Amino acid sequence: MALRLAHLLTGDQRAAGDLLLEALIAVHRRWDRLADRQEASAAVRRELVDAHVGRRWSRVGEVLAGSPLLASTAGVPGFAPAHPDPVPPDATAAALARLPPRQRAALVLRYGADLPEEAAADALGAPVADVRALVDGGLGRLAELLEADRATVVARVRDLAARAPADPGDVHGRVLDGERSQRRHRAGLLALAGFVVLVALLVLLSG
Repeated sequence: MALRLAHLLTGDQRAAGDLLLEALIAVHRRWDRLADRQEASAAVRRELVDAHVGRRWSRVGEVLAGSPLLASTAGVPGFAPAHPDPVPPDATAAALARLPPRQRAALVLRYGADLPEEAAADALGAPVADVRALVDGGLGRLAELLEADRATVVARVRDLAARAPADPGDVHGRVLDGERSQRRHRAGLLALAGFVVLVALLVLLSG
């Protein structure tokens, strides 16, 4: 369910994977302090929502990976082209993408993840009343964008969630892979920065 939630929050396979790994790594660091599986799941949801609301998914490495200047650098650590999304984009996904982050999070927590209001409020770090207001506003906006009634909108969000990628089996392995991937990504950015500085120095010296 965590990967599906990440996918609904981001609308993109690569971004969802990054978001989930970031959340899992953050929770893994305090794993021993979590009482049980339910508390761990709630902690992952909180990290997912916090990361989604707190940042935009336009990482430097992803932008550079799609640049013609780096078209042949797929083997450079930290840079790789985005993978095709297994869930075809549709009108519901496009409409969700137009909502503010917190409003989108409230909707996907309630209807994509089928969480009760209290669990959604915990994930958002907000009172239940605020979640109700966010959901109400989000449903109204989606109803306008999709030209459908609210019951149909809820059904379409649930259908989108059902078609999202399922969670991986080896969560612990993905956490460790994510930590290594983050290190490779940082190494790639440092290598690129060093290359740019070197080119700038060569230009200055040759002038």
